[in-house]
Amino acid sequence: MSKIKLGLAAIVLGAMAATTTVAQAEMTCRISMDITKGGFVVGAAGGTGTLQCGDRRYPLDVGGINAGLIIGMSKMSLTGKARNLQDVRDIEGTYARLGASAAAGEGGTNILATNERGVELVMRGSQVGLEASLDLGGLTIRLAN
Repeated sequence: MSKIKLGLAAIVLGAMAATTTVAQAEMTCRISMDITKGGFVVGAAGGTGTLQCGDRRYPLDVGGINAGLIIGMSKMSLTGKARNLQDVRDIEGTYARLGASAAAGEGGTNILATNERGVELVMRGSQVGLEASLDLGGLTIRLAN
């Protein structure tokens, strides 16, 4: 009987270890955002986005404030990846970034930013408008209700 109990205990412990490993696995999800930004010396940005992890889609609210050499207004459409997520809620937070962009009509833009939970955004896309900036700021992302 003790061998049976010992065998069952080993199976239970093995199952628990496997479950813990799966729960702690990091995810990479697809992310897209549409952001409007503008300003003169101090700038503001706002928009919406979608985080897609597997078959599930999560709507996002995006906002931010930047300071530096900023003039004009533009709209960005970005797509890319959100890396190092252990849970979908890890996407929430402030992503500090040093950015440089310019648009006179249409141009390209890239974003590489990390939040306080270690989630990394790697995105690229297009920017339309009349805007030039060399700025330091933050982009805040929240799961939309």
